[in-house]
Amino acid sequence: MWNPATCPVSFLPYLAWAFSVDRWDEGWTESVKRQVVKDAFYIHQHKGTTSAVRRVVEPFGFLIRIIEWWQTGETPGTFRLDIGVQDQGITEDTYLELERLISDAKPCSRHMTGMSINMQTSGPYWVGAASYLGEEITVYPYINETIVSGGTAYEGGAVHVIDTMRVNP
Repeated sequence: MWNPATCPVSFLPYLAWAFSVDRWDEGWTESVKRQVVKDAFYIHQHKGTTSAVRRVVEPFGFLIRIIEWWQTGETPGTFRLDIGVQDQGITEDTYLELERLISDAKPCSRHMTGMSINMQTSGPYWVGAASYLGEEITVYPYINETIVSGGTAYEGGAVHVIDTMRVNP
């Protein structure tokens, strides 16, 4: 009963209460609930560190990058987050829940100045090229002359793709 991995799902809210889980949502999937309970002790030990912020975000399957003020020259005591949501995307409710969880786990002396949500997708990308060349040749009888020929060829290619997505409340 005291093990989050083997505890029956119906008793997980009580186990979360016993482990002092800060935030609980019945709408979470079973795997997220178990991971949140499992990480509760670690989060309480490390609350106020970047490690705790990572731990509260990871059960949702998101990737997180923390950018501190000293890395970018911003206002001292601030930080920004880049969160990669992968293929599952993110809803407004999940976004608000992330803000609450991060607020509980972050250092009290630090202020979050921004949270960027990034989605990376993958798939086939087809590239093709074609060339159509021809020559017109006239053959004359052989005359012993010096023939000079020359030419210039230019090749090039470029792909410039920019996708910008802004999610505003």
